[in-house]
Amino acid sequence: MPVRILEGQRAIVTGASSGIGAAIARRFAAEGAAMWAAGGGNEEGLRRTVEECGKNGTKAGGRCYNLFPASRAAELVREGAEFLGGLDILVNCAAMRCHKPFTEFTDEDIEALFDVNAKSVFYASREAALRMIPGGGGRILMIGSIDGERGRAGNALYCATKTSMHNLTRALAVELGPKGVRVNCIAPGTTESERVRKIHEQRPDYAASKLPEIPVRRFASPEEMASLALFLVSKENDFMNGAIVTSDGGTLAM
Repeated sequence: MPVRILEGQRAIVTGASSGIGAAIARRFAAEGAAMWAAGGGNEEGLRRTVEECGKNGTKAGGRCYNLFPASRAAELVREGAEFLGGLDILVNCAAMRCHKPFTEFTDEDIEALFDVNAKSVFYASREAALRMIPGGGGRILMIGSIDGERGRAGNALYCATKTSMHNLTRALAVELGPKGVRVNCIAPGTTESERVRKIHEQRPDYAASKLPEIPVRRFASPEEMASLALFLVSKENDFMNGAIVTSDGGTLAM
C-alpha cells in the first residue's frame, strides 16, 4: 500500500462545507490526516465532507461555527484539537464576500467581513500556535486571494481583508518559523466551487467576460487548489515559509 503523505497528522480545516475548504479536507484525509472540518451555515455540506473524510479510515469530525464575532474561531481550534488529540496543521479557508461600490458598504458589512476573513484567522492561528509550538512545530496555511494582491472596483472590502491575511502570513512566518511552525498562503484566482459554478451556469456571458483576464482561458477547480495545499503542508516542502503562492492561470502576470 502506498505511503500516504499526511499519515499520522492532525488537521483542522475551516470553510470545509464546500468549495476549496471541502476539497482540502477530503484530500488531506485521503492522504492519512485525521480531520476536524469546520463549516459555516451549510450544515448538510459539512456533513458530506465529514462523511467523505471518514471513508479514508482516518478519524473525522467537525461542526458548523458562526465566526461573527471572530473570537469564536478560538473555540473552533480548541474543540478541534481536543477531538484530534493535538494539532499539526491548520488551514484557514473560511471567508465571506461582499461586492458593492465603496460608498455603499454598511457598518455591518465591514464588521462581518473583517471578523470572518481577517480577525477569525488571527484568533485561530494564535490558538493553533499555542498548541504547535510545545508540540515541536506545525503548519499553518492561509487561503487568501489574488484580490489580496491587487485592487478591484466594487471589491474593496474583500481586497482589504485578504491583504490582511497575506501580511499576517508573512509576519507569522518570521515570528513562528524559528519555533518550528511554517506559515504559507495560497492566493487562488477564480475557482469554480459549487456556488461559483452555479453563477457561471446562470450567467454564461458573465463567465465568458472573465476568461480574457486568465491567460490559460479557464477557471480553476477546488481539487487543483487542494493539490497545491497538500504540497505546501507536506514534509517535502519543509523549507518554504512566508510565501504567498498564486495559482491563478497567469492573471497577475498580465
